[in-house]
Parts: sequence; C-alpha cells; structure tokens
Amino acid sequence: MDNLLRSLRLAAQDLLAPRMLVLALWPMALSLLFWGGLAWLFGAAWKAEIAGFLAATPFQDLLHWAGAEWLMAYAAIVVLALLWLPALYVTAILITSLFLMPFIIDFVAQRHYPDLERRKGGSLLGSLVNSLVALPLYILAWVILLPVWLFAPFGIAVSILLNAWLNQRLFMYDALSEHASAAELKDKRHAGGGELFALSSLLGLLHFIPIVNFLAPVYMGLAFSHHGLSALATSRKGAPA
Repeated sequence: MDNLLRSLRLAAQDLLAPRMLVLALWPMALSLLFWGGLAWLFGAAWKAEIAGFLAATPFQDLLHWAGAEWLMAYAAIVVLALLWLPALYVTAILITSLFLMPFIIDFVAQRHYPDLERRKGGSLLGSLVNSLVALPLYILAWVILLPVWLFAPFGIAVSILLNAWLNQRLFMYDALSEHASAAELKDKRHAGGGELFALSSLLGLLHFIPIVNFLAPVYMGLAFSHHGLSALATSRKGAPA
C-alpha cells in the first residue's frame, strides 16, 4: 500500500512540471478532435444503425408492451454514448502508450531513478503488439457487457474493472520496457498482485471525473512508471518488490 500511495503522490507532483503539463493536454485533445469529428460527420447514421439493431431485439417488444416506443430514440443515444466514451478513452491512452511514454519514462527516470540501469528488454514494436492484442479484447468485452448498463451500478463496476485491466496491460509494459531486461519485463508485468490491481482500479476511476479525466492518460503513465521502476529498483537490490 505504501508503494501505491507513493506512486500516486509522485505522479501528481511530476504532472505539475511544465513539461508534463504540456504533454498531458495532447492525448485527450487529439482523441476529442478525432472522435468529435467522426460523431459530427456520422453521428446521425450511427444513431440510426443502433436504433435499427435495437428494433430487432426483444427490447423493441418490451417498449411496445410498455407503450413507450418513443424511448427507442433515447435508448439509441445512450448506447451510442456508451460506445463513444470508451472509444475516446481508449484512443487517448493508446496515444499516451505509443507516443508519449518514452518521454514520460525518461522524465521519471532522470528525476527519481538516475542510477537504474537501462537493459532495454522491450521495444516500440513490442508495445504496438501488446496494444494490438489488448485493445480488441477490451472492445469485445465492453460490447458484450453493454446490457449490464441496464443496472447502472453494475455497469460502472464493469467499466472500472475493464479499464483497470487495460491500464495495467498497456502501461506496465511501457513503464518497464526501457529499464527491465526481457526476463524482468515478463516477471514484473505480472507481479504486484492486489497492490498493482488496486493502482490500476484507482487510476481507472479518473475516467469518470470531469476535467481530471482530460489529464488522466499522462497521469496514469507517470503513476505506472513510478510503480514499475520502483519495483524494479527494489528487486535489483535483492529485496522483494
């Protein structure tokens, strides 16, 4: 727990550095520009497609039985939002993972772990492959579990768990790839147990906080960098990480 709180605290301090604040503005801004543009161009068509899909399910019969067919248009908007928002989130963290993490890692390492040897067990290609494996699984799980949002608390819980899994899968590879050897990278990505999952879950909650979520991708990168590099430094000293 101490390492978790330390990672969150140091990440918050580092985020306030001018260099990190400038980086923090880009992922969500680019994601908003991309998905906002697509929504402006194709939003009406997407809404119509979703409404057509819902009309072919028992949901249409339920609305007819309740005399509330007018709700179909609103239901289509809700489903569209439940697909658009995670797309926005995933795009922002993907931009952070692939393009900004090298800068984040270099910043954290120089500032806090200058003596930690760089064994370069990972690569940009490895990060890309990791993302290409994780993202389809995340998207598939999100789509399959959409009906859970009919029971809002369960939907939020599922969202937190999926975000936690994706955060951990993407950022732990990137956080360790420069400094860990191939063997250390494989070991540390799956080590940490409950503490690592708690960190991933807490960071996943940032997705739900307005304004904060705009800076969340880079803050998550900083937090995972601290967690990963601290664990790596500790293990190299011969103590349990």
